[in-house]
Amino acid sequence: MYEASVIKYGELAQDEAWTEVIDTLTVAAIRFELLSTAHRSQITLDLENNSISTKGTKSGAFVMYNCARLATLFNAFQQAVEQGTYPPLPPVSELNFSCLREEGEWLLLFNYLLPFPEVLQQAAQLPPSSKGIRITANTEIVCKLLIQLSMDFSSYYNRVHILGEPFPHLFDQMFARLQLLGAVRDVFHSALATLHLPPLSQI
Repeated sequence: MYEASVIKYGELAQDEAWTEVIDTLTVAAIRFELLSTAHRSQITLDLENNSISTKGTKSGAFVMYNCARLATLFNAFQQAVEQGTYPPLPPVSELNFSCLREEGEWLLLFNYLLPFPEVLQQAAQLPPSSKGIRITANTEIVCKLLIQLSMDFSSYYNRVHILGEPFPHLFDQMFARLQLLGAVRDVFHSALATLHLPPLSQI
């Protein structure tokens, strides 16, 4: 993970802040490798052959990268508000969600935001008939959700410009999109917390 970061970011990846980021990415990669397999299945890790996924769209690093992209987006918006470029995000009751017309926006809502509570229920099941405390932890459900969410969010984010020109007639759509992505960020954070992974604010 360190070598990949140096290749991508150069000397920047060698200070203390980046050491913490790289450590978090490494933990995420290992945990996703272990926890994305159903508890009933055997796991084979050959560390000598670098079998842990650190690249592509099926790794913990990819999930953390997209979580950090959301943090960067909201930091950029907050800085623009402080500079007077944009007004602050209005209350939800004042937003016009009919401005969300992209298929990717509705995909995020119906495939991830609305089903998320049910996913959490499936991830930790307490059999009512068992004696004592016995929980079946289906961590692979959470990992699968995070990986699929990362792929669909990444596709949407690469295609749609969220923070547009500071023209008042464009604010309604921008605010609705920010509110939607704020909810997506909450799902990322909550799902990562179930895996005991902190969200990254930069990458």
